[in-house]
Amino acid sequence: MRHILSLAFILIGLELQAQPVKVILGTYCGDDHKSSTREIEKGLRAINIGDYPNAQVYIGAALRQNENDQHALYLRGELSIRIGRIQIAEASWKQLVQRCPGYKPELLFMIGTLALEGGSLEEAEQYLKQWLAREDREYAYDKEAEAMLAEINIKQSFFNSPVPYDPKPARNVNTRWDEYLAALTPDGSAFYFTRRSQKRNKYDGPAGTLRQVEEFSMARALTASGGFPKLEEGRALEYPFNAQYNEGGPSMTADNTFMAFTICEGDERTGEQFCDLYYTTFTYGVWNGIRKFPEGINTDKHWESQPSISPNGDVLYFTSDRPGGFGGLDIYRAYRSSDGEWDAPENLGPTVNTRKNEKSPFIHSDSESLYFASDGHPGMGGYDLFKIKVVSGSAGWEKPQNLGYPINTEKDEIGLMVTMDGQQAYFATNKINSANGWDIYYFDLYEAVQPEEVVLVKGQLKTADFVTDDEPKVVLKNSKTSQETNLNINEENGSFSAVVMKKELNDIIITLEAKKASFSAAPVRLMPKLENQINVVELELIHDELAAGESYPIPHILFQTASDRFDTQSELLIAEFSEFLAATPSLRVEIQGHTDNIGDAGANLALSQRRARRVAETIKSYGIDAVRISSRGYGESKPVASNETEVGRAQNRRTVFVVKSL
Repeated sequence: MRHILSLAFILIGLELQAQPVKVILGTYCGDDHKSSTREIEKGLRAINIGDYPNAQVYIGAALRQNENDQHALYLRGELSIRIGRIQIAEASWKQLVQRCPGYKPELLFMIGTLALEGGSLEEAEQYLKQWLAREDREYAYDKEAEAMLAEINIKQSFFNSPVPYDPKPARNVNTRWDEYLAALTPDGSAFYFTRRSQKRNKYDGPAGTLRQVEEFSMARALTASGGFPKLEEGRALEYPFNAQYNEGGPSMTADNTFMAFTICEGDERTGEQFCDLYYTTFTYGVWNGIRKFPEGINTDKHWESQPSISPNGDVLYFTSDRPGGFGGLDIYRAYRSSDGEWDAPENLGPTVNTRKNEKSPFIHSDSESLYFASDGHPGMGGYDLFKIKVVSGSAGWEKPQNLGYPINTEKDEIGLMVTMDGQQAYFATNKINSANGWDIYYFDLYEAVQPEEVVLVKGQLKTADFVTDDEPKVVLKNSKTSQETNLNINEENGSFSAVVMKKELNDIIITLEAKKASFSAAPVRLMPKLENQINVVELELIHDELAAGESYPIPHILFQTASDRFDTQSELLIAEFSEFLAATPSLRVEIQGHTDNIGDAGANLALSQRRARRVAETIKSYGIDAVRISSRGYGESKPVASNETEVGRAQNRRTVFVVKSL
């Protein structure tokens, strides 16, 4: 109803005033005689005082006397706008301009606006162009007319090039009640949503009466899937959720241990409602107490809602109407520093935000594809869904991309989210099956608006039984960008998670940093995945104490068959090991190479020696003093597992280092 609202401002002078501007009749022309002057005067007076029932009586009487009376036709249009009968208004004014084009030149603009609102694009274009062609027009409407013509062109292009769209309902979630504010965990293991229903009153009011409730709810996935999963029946969350306020709209990190969401409260004195952002953490099998995001992210007496947290938990997107923005609701972004504190939020700027409203941001697990809703960017009308991508290596954004028709319509589309594999999207709508109210649907997302492909890394930190004052850190490093991210270690079981871009895999290494511990690191190598599964890499880091004379693995160094040449990721691992040696200048090591027993023993010995020497020479190339590094190959002579199985042989094909001195 965007154009109807603007039209009301134009036609009846609302302009947020208590009383509308009085209607002024146009200039009569032609041969249609004024046979109903008295009825016209009564009808005009009734409209101007807001007496619409009597206005309808008087105008109807005038038209019965003369169905072509120009004043009566104009007043019927004015009245119809005020009482919401848009089709009657459009028909009345079309009849009027056909008989008297000069009655009110702006009627052409008004008819064009009504036609656009009703979806008659060709007719709207015709009248708006006629308006702009008149020399006697009021130029005050030109900007609006040109904007609507641009919108018509956009809509026509969308209608002419529809995108694939086949929405399906989320089973075991949707009911006869309303379900909305949906969020799938990055790994697809659980689905969160809000359900509005009615329950019997137990605590306040007469016992047994029905009361409306909004319950923050969850449904677990029955099967793992890269797209939208099959779900169990959704149920309301237990404490600390659903305590007393309206809450929901969650967003979670990739390890499922941090949740950001919205809580809204009302001011009883003013009747106003304010929303703020909250978070909770998951440890030892339960969600801990709910805490409010700090001042700066939340503001006093302003609206902060619809959070979206990056998969690694270091960036928060949200919507706010705080002062200093570009319009009503704007999208903001806040970074979390290495000490765990949140920096001051930043407005995403004029490429994303407009003078109108932007809401429901969703940052995909690729950390660069942002989906959001806007009624300010060119589109189909109302709120449309858009995708925008951060420009690599900068703080800027590319131009927003409208998701197209029929995903977007002339009604409002809000709250799109995308599965981790980027193949499917889901949202809440009341347009598909209006009898059920608001329900959650999902659909295949066409390739042009899909995010980048990502990989979910699931790791395990195993700590040896030794007393240490170490505070181990697991760090994700990008060798190309030099960016480092500290990953959260689950204190309950030592697990950690991260999401990395598939296109960046060759640049990524995950390493353990601790004062007394041995070297432990791993590149992220992707294995073939099953159909309809997300890309998952599982790895293990060992937190073990260094001791002279002991042997420690340098895992994941892969050589070509019968060769001492290794791949790019193996070289990253060796570079990381070199950094480990540089940080421990007293440490002297021997690099050892080992093989399985397949093939000739002499050849295996020679191969192991070449491989050990190749690793040692690569380490020296990173500036490590040669006196600290020696190398030796042992061939198949020192197996650590049985050579009777492939698993055992794989364990025997290894590169290790032995501590010569600390």
